[in-house]
This record gives sequence, C-alpha cells and structure tokens, in this order.
Amino acid sequence: MRRILTTVATVLTFSVSAAFAADSYVNFDNDGNIVVSGPFNAVIPKPPGARTAGPVHSSPSFLDEQLQISTAAYFADDQFVTVQVETTNAGAGTLTNKNLPVVEIAGTEFRARSGCSDIDQERVDTSDDPIVEFLVKQDVQILPAMQAVQLVVINADGTAEGSILFMRNVPGGCGAISPEVKARFDADFERFVASIRAAN
Repeated sequence: MRRILTTVATVLTFSVSAAFAADSYVNFDNDGNIVVSGPFNAVIPKPPGARTAGPVHSSPSFLDEQLQISTAAYFADDQFVTVQVETTNAGAGTLTNKNLPVVEIAGTEFRARSGCSDIDQERVDTSDDPIVEFLVKQDVQILPAMQAVQLVVINADGTAEGSILFMRNVPGGCGAISPEVKARFDADFERFVASIRAAN
C-alpha cells in the first residue's frame, strides 16, 4: 500500500521543467472529464458529484533519465481517484508491470495491485508524504484507513506507463473490512472502469 501512495506522491513534489512544458498527457475537458493523450489516448469520465484537482505536470530527472509525468484527480469526501501518465527517455523496456498480478475487471484483464492501509492521526500530523498532505487539504476523510486499487498499463516499448488509482475511506479500519464491504468496493471500481470503456 505504501508503494501505491508513493507512486502518486512523486508527481506532487516536482516543479515543471521547461524542457517538457509542452508535453501534458492529462488534462480536463470543459465537462470535467479527464482527457489522456500522448502515449495513451482515453477519456476518463467524471464520476457524479466528484470535484477535480490538477492537472499537475512535472519533469523530474534521475541521473541521465528524464521523466515526464502528468496527473489529474477526482475526489469526494471519502474517496479519491488519480489518473497518471509517465514517460521516460531511458531505453525500451525500462517501465514494466509484469511484476503485478493479472486481474479481470469489467470483463477486461489488467495488471493491478490492491490493498488497505491503516492511517492514524499521528501519521497524518507528522507525515511528509505529499499524497497524505494533499488528501487532507482536499478534506478527504482518510482516517482510520484507506482501501485502494491501482491499474497499471505499459505501452508497447516500455517507455510509458499509465495508472488509475482508486481509493476509499474504510470507517472501521482495515481489520474491519467485511467481505460485503470489499465486494461493494470492487463492484464500484468495476463500474468506474466500465464507464471508461463506455466513453471510449
């Protein structure tokens, strides 16, 4: 779960570089839908009643590797959806999702990870994790836990990654997640994925 949080957190900590200023892979249209372009092309419909955040475009570099990252988000009082596209100028095959399990969602197979993370007030007060700070700033209820699932797709040559992160508050904490609560979470995420398929 920590990996899920830090995947999104990275894009909130870097400033935009002039070298990639024209490359923005994720933006909103006039209706608040997320439009993905560049290495991937898709429309992510705005969930009913959701508020929007972003987009954020950044270009961090690590040694000789230059990344270009675009992120936009939907959020409500108790949940959060992030869409992110990342590209690298490193060699083909640099980015991969082969370490993730294959799951079927809305009739399509994806590489995905899922989990639940307990979060206490001390962690919120002392955290330097940008995603935690961002969720608090947006008034998303994250205590006492968040359930999450993340889909990850890679382009044909392994130089671009797209991900969708879907998070929801768990009022009773991770230990209290019943099969019914988990099933409802999974069903809601499946409907969200189905709405993306319908829009494309």
